[in-house]
Parts: sequence; C-alpha cells; structure tokens
Amino acid sequence: MNRQSPFFLFPVFFLLLWGCDWQGGGLPEDVLVQVNQEQVTVDQFNSEFKELMLDPGGETKENFGDIKRAYLDQVIERKILAQEARRLGMRISPQELGQAVTAIRGDYPGEGFGEKLVLKGVSFEKWKFQLEEKLLAEKMVQNAQHYPGEIDEKEAVRYYEAHVSSFRLSQRVRARQIVVADGEEAIQILKGLKKGESFEKMVMERSLGPEKAMGGDLGYFSQGERPVEFDRVFTMEAGAISEVIKSPYGYHIFKLEEKIPGRQIPFEEARAGILYKLKQQKGAEEYRGWLKELKRKAIVKVNKKWFQS
Repeated sequence: MNRQSPFFLFPVFFLLLWGCDWQGGGLPEDVLVQVNQEQVTVDQFNSEFKELMLDPGGETKENFGDIKRAYLDQVIERKILAQEARRLGMRISPQELGQAVTAIRGDYPGEGFGEKLVLKGVSFEKWKFQLEEKLLAEKMVQNAQHYPGEIDEKEAVRYYEAHVSSFRLSQRVRARQIVVADGEEAIQILKGLKKGESFEKMVMERSLGPEKAMGGDLGYFSQGERPVEFDRVFTMEAGAISEVIKSPYGYHIFKLEEKIPGRQIPFEEARAGILYKLKQQKGAEEYRGWLKELKRKAIVKVNKKWFQS
C-alpha cells in the first residue's frame, strides 16, 4: 500500500473531472455535490478537505481555491469508482480494512492518530467509512487496469526492434576500495599492499567507507553510476590494485575483482519483460477508455453557490 499520505489524500488514480457532464441547481443548501444518487454534504466535504489543509504545505492564498476544486474532482471520481465497484459486487473485507487501519495508525505514535481525527473533526467510524470507500475505489482501478488478452509475438518483436538500444547492457565491474582521510596514510597503505598485505585485511583495519564490513566490496556498477574518480577501475585488469586516487570523499585505493563486458540482450532473453510491459500499456489504454465512458454516464450535480462563495 502506498502510504505517502497516511489518510489517502491523493490516490494513484486521481484524474481531473472537468470533462464530466456536470449539472447545477436543484440541490439542497447543505449538499455540495450529488454523484448519481449519492450526496456529499458541505460539512462532509469540508471535514475531509480539512485533512489536506493540516498537511505541511497544503494551504496557500494563491492556490487555495484551485486545490479545493481539484479535491472536489477527486471526491467525485472516487464516488464514481466505488459505486461501479459495488455494482460489480466488489467489497473490502474486514481483514483488508483492518490491515489498512493498523498500517495507518502505525504512522502516528502514541495518541497521534486520535489527535489527528480530533483536528479533522471526524469520528473514528466516519473516518473508517471514508477509508473503506477509498480502498474500494483503488481496488476498482486495479481490477479495471488488468488486460485479459494476449500480446501478439510480432508486436513484441516490433517493440524490441524499435527500442533495441535500451536492451544494451553497459560494461560492469565489481571492485573493492580502501578509503582514508589522509593522503600520507593512503600512500603507506598502498606500499603495504604492494608488499603482499591482504587488501581485505587492510580494509578492516584502516578503511573509513561504509562498505568496510563487507571487505570494501562496492558491488557491481557501470561507468557513470559512481563518482567520476571511481571510473579509474574501468581501465584496470581483474586483480589489479590502483594508485592512490583523491576525491572529495578522501583518498581511495581500488582493487578490481571482476569485469563484465557490455552486451546486447537478445530478444529471447528480453521477451518476457517486453510482453509484460506491453500488457501493462494495453491495460492502461483500455482503463482510460473505460474510465472516460464511466464518467460520461455519471450524473453529477454540483451546488453552484459553492463556487460563488
């Protein structure tokens, strides 16, 4: 679950709804919006929107109105998706809801969760109902994005040929390092290495690097993935030890453990990943079309007086 916002303020499916067939008028004073037969009161919306304003950076004089209208879009879309999910018989199980509540509560130590609800001015039961609706809308999105069809093999080949450069693996190396703060110390270490001292032993005794516990092992990397000073290892042969190399981080001595040549990944090896990627793309395309049609059919009424206030 993505808990970037622990109260699910901006679900991953958020899309603006200005293209929907909005209608105005005919709503009671206390009702802000009606989505098909479901109404959202002004108080309900303001209570939920207050959560957004409690987050850092939420409210500014310049964009307050835009944020509020955008959040109304989000509420409407969530209602449309949750209603469709219920129509299809989808539900959020007590176990799913309980896990979500537990996960969110874990972000608020002590009484922080209860304090958040108090600031929002909402009861726990009402908040849990809103959470269930958001989870249901997310489940609807995940279900709708699934592409049931199969990808034609020729389409996968065409994709590979059009993106052949992205299936090229650069040369990679595996290296170890000793890094110290003093240049003279590094020179003395290098002299010891040239006399046959164990590189790994010197790492454990002298190196300041975070990889010290792993014998100075930097793992595998390609040129450009590390600071430019590390590129020296690409000119070395396996088993070789570098001279002392100065960087903003200290004085380094490298040992090249392994060098793996670059290569072109053949289609057969890339095939499964390409088929998965194309299936995901087709699922997203069909979802956009499905959602557009779902919005078109929805009857959305918004209280025009709200926009004038």
